Amino acid sequence: MTETNNAESTPAPRKTVRAECPCCKSILVVDSATGVVVSHQESKKEHQSLDEFFAKQKTRSADLDAKLKAGADREKNKREILEQKFKAAQANPDLKDPPPGVIWD
Repeated sequence: MTETNNAESTPAPRKTVRAECPCCKSILVVDSATGVVVSHQESKKEHQSLDEFFAKQKTRSADLDAKLKAGADREKNKREILEQKFKAAQANPDLKDPPPGVIWD
């Protein structure tokens, strides 16, 4: 008795993985055996009105200014801390190498 391959038989169902893109929210269906994208469905984007866009742009400028000011304050604090450490090192000339922060033994 021999086996025959019937060309008209239905192929085995594919194992697929369905994933959503975190950036554009589109849905990808990927064949798990080959890694090939089987299908792609784009997400429907809701369009905002022109008035909503302009309202967001008005507040965006203030938000960016606040972020810039916060970054400048952090840098100012870093500079003050480094100056304090430098003055402490000048006051103690016997300290040649700083003590290690982590002992690896």
